[in-house]
Amino acid sequence: MINYMDELIKNTNFSNNLPIREIVYESLRRTIISGVIPVGERIIEKEYAERLNISRTPVREALRRLEREKLVEHFPKIGVVVKRITKEDVIEIYKIRINLEVLAAINAMESITPGEIDEIKGLLDLTEVKNNEGKVEEVIRLFGEFNLELYQASGMKRLAVMITKLNEYTQRFRNISISHNSRREQALKEHRQILKAIVDKDEDEIKMVIKKHLKDSIKIVLLAMKDSSEKIEK
Repeated sequence: MINYMDELIKNTNFSNNLPIREIVYESLRRTIISGVIPVGERIIEKEYAERLNISRTPVREALRRLEREKLVEHFPKIGVVVKRITKEDVIEIYKIRINLEVLAAINAMESITPGEIDEIKGLLDLTEVKNNEGKVEEVIRLFGEFNLELYQASGMKRLAVMITKLNEYTQRFRNISISHNSRREQALKEHRQILKAIVDKDEDEIKMVIKKHLKDSIKIVLLAMKDSSEKIEK
């Protein structure tokens, strides 16, 4: 039995009202990005299809899409194997995120409602409480909620989807980095600064805080990646 297969099957949710090829693609993508399938592991489409009792066609189509995303690579006579997310990948992702998140915040500055502001403030207050209680997993979840609230306040639905997809690539390493108390406290402070800049309609402050927030984040993510890579090699 392949070690990752049970988790892959668990991630495949046919209750979603989506075409089978989309369900298979999202399942594979999520399982690869989360690190469940080890780098260099071969994905055997035949076994996956048989376990799900589906044809191999949607699996093959999903793997082709993942190959275009550089998450897997096809080798003749070997098959499809999982690729490592590189330092260069992460740097590129964060460069894109900086521009997209600044755009989202600036648009939120123009369209955010008093109700949304109060809701986000309440979310940040709850995050602080959970952080003081040492509930790290809850803090990580609430950080994600903060981002989603701002994306929704921007009114740019496609932009929210794009940023969320990018975040998935580094989520595993971001979760590792945010486990440090000092980083959680700093991130919470920066989230409050971002919201204040939006409320004050201070575009320059928005740009400055978001750039600093993400540049600090990328440093820790790259360090977490380095530590993770060294452990694998040992």
